[in-house]
Order: sequence, then structure tokens, then C-alpha cells
Amino acid sequence: LLSVNLAAARTRSATPHATMPTGATKTLAVLLQAASCSALALLTPRLPGAAPASAAATAPLAPLVGRIAAPLCTRARSVRMDGSIYDEFLATDVATGERKIIGFAEKEKLYLDCLDAYYNDEKPVLSDDEYKQLKSDLEFEGSKLTAFSQDEIKFLVANKRYRESKPVLTDKDYDALRKKLKDAGSQVVLHEAPSCKVSGECKMDLRIDWAKQRLLYVPGFALGLVVFGEVEFWATHLDPFLLITLALLPSYLFTKWFTENIFCQNPLVTSSACPNCNYLVSVYFGDLFNVQKDDILGKGYGPAGDIVEITCPNCKAELTADRSKMVISGVTTEAKVKAR
Repeated sequence: LLSVNLAAARTRSATPHATMPTGATKTLAVLLQAASCSALALLTPRLPGAAPASAAATAPLAPLVGRIAAPLCTRARSVRMDGSIYDEFLATDVATGERKIIGFAEKEKLYLDCLDAYYNDEKPVLSDDEYKQLKSDLEFEGSKLTAFSQDEIKFLVANKRYRESKPVLTDKDYDALRKKLKDAGSQVVLHEAPSCKVSGECKMDLRIDWAKQRLLYVPGFALGLVVFGEVEFWATHLDPFLLITLALLPSYLFTKWFTENIFCQNPLVTSSACPNCNYLVSVYFGDLFNVQKDDILGKGYGPAGDIVEITCPNCKAELTADRSKMVISGVTTEAKVKAR
């Protein structure tokens, strides 16, 4: 397209009464030429069998292109030299004073060191400007550390100090903080791998299975929506879609009451990996239609409690789930073999 415009410009320059290219043609030529750092060179392309553009054709556009292309080329060169389009955090070497780029994991560790110094009244690790730049970098790179609450940061700092043999919390305070975070559903206190004792007993954290937990409320919501929708229709004879909208709030209240009092009693669906074979198992705490409470099956279980005994479907290991501690535990197969 640029070559065609230049050819048209050459044709007009050869005519005594030729006119300059239109404003749209000028703008298009400028944008196409300014996208490259060699804008002036692009003004003289060669078509197959065509001669180079004459100076008369390129002279009207050259000053305008030069003024636009120069800052663009300068910015492009600076971006290539810096290797980044934003000011990245640079750590200062204490020994040499040299500033250098550090990795993502090192940034998170440095950020945690800054918070450790802040909460424990120590000398600041970074200045305010450097800390803001570090936090901005971590947020830009998608770190979850910058979104943690004060209690979560306090828990991480306590673990860090304990590994350094500088505890900042007593065992009682640490357990209380961990339980508080666990009850709030924080991911910080959950372990990805089982923790085992010398006796062979291994434990894993239970996680709430929100998908299955919400499925328990579907029958009650469907029943409530049908009942309230029918009652409203026969009472008002309004549009069915409007009636469904009006029935949402009473259906929600009915769903909560029906699910937690009639259909289920104190329900909680959790899941965890088996401490023995890492097979995903689901654990349900609560009762259904008071079957266990009323001993309808005649097995003498009694009311549903916080402790549930299950068997792993994969390795057949006996597991014990504790609702109050949100922990599932069991003895590994290797420990059982050694005990025999």
C-alpha cells in the first residue's frame, strides 16, 4: 500500500498541476512509516520493475515522518536496552552495593522478611519506596503473599521464626492461631503432604468440598421454588417468570431450613488424600433424615458426632476423620507390617 501511494505521488509530481496527496493518504503513510525505526528508508521502496522514488515525491513527507519517527525509535531502543517496559524491583547487594534483578521466590522471601521486621520491631529491611516497588512487582507477577490477611502473615512469620530458632509465639498461641485460620478456611495452614510420626501414624488436613456441600441444598431449593411458584401463580395469576423471581427469596429461606433440619442434620462434606496411598476420599459429617440419631437401621450408632471412621476404597486402610480438628489420620501399611 505504501509503494502504491508513492507511485501515485510520483505520477502527480510529473504533472504541472499535480496536487498533494490527501490528508488520509498523508496520515496512512506517516503511520506506516513511523512504525519502523528506518522511516525515511521506507519512503523509497522498489516495486518489481519500478525505479526508486524521486526526491520530489519524498520531500513533502520526510520532515513530518522524521518528527514522529524519532521519539518512537528512541523509545523502542530504550525498551530494548532495559529489557522491560516497567521499573522492575532491583535488590541491592550489601557487600558490593550492586543493584541486580532477583527471582520470584527471592522476592517473596524478601517481602516476608520485611513483614517480619515490621511486626517484631526490628530494623527495616527496605526503605518505604523500595518496599512499595517490591509489593507492586509481586502483585504484577500474581503472588498470593500480598493478598494474605494479618493473621495469615503472622502465622507465616511464626513458622519462619521457629525454623530460625527464634520463636515469637508460644505453643498455645500458635495452636489457637492455626485453629482460627483453619476455621476461617485459610489455605495457609493446610499441608499438601501428610505428616507422619515415628509410630507410623500419618495425618492429612481435611478440606471442605464446596461443590458437594452445595449439592445438598439443591433438593430443598427445587422443592421450595415449585411450591412457592405454584402458590403465587394461583393467588395472583401473574407472569410465571415474574413469579419465579418473586419466589427466590422465600425459596432460599425454605431451602436452608429444610436442608439443615429435615433432609440433613448439621451437614459438612469434606475431602482429603488418603495418608497411606494419596487416593482422594470424601468424608461426610452429619446425618440424613435423622437415620443415625433414631437408630432406624438398628446398628446402635447413636447421634452423629465429630469423629467418623471410614475405609479407603483404594488401599483398604482404616482412617479416622475428626471434624473439630479437620484432620484425617491413619496408620500406614508399612507400619502395620513392621508391627506384625
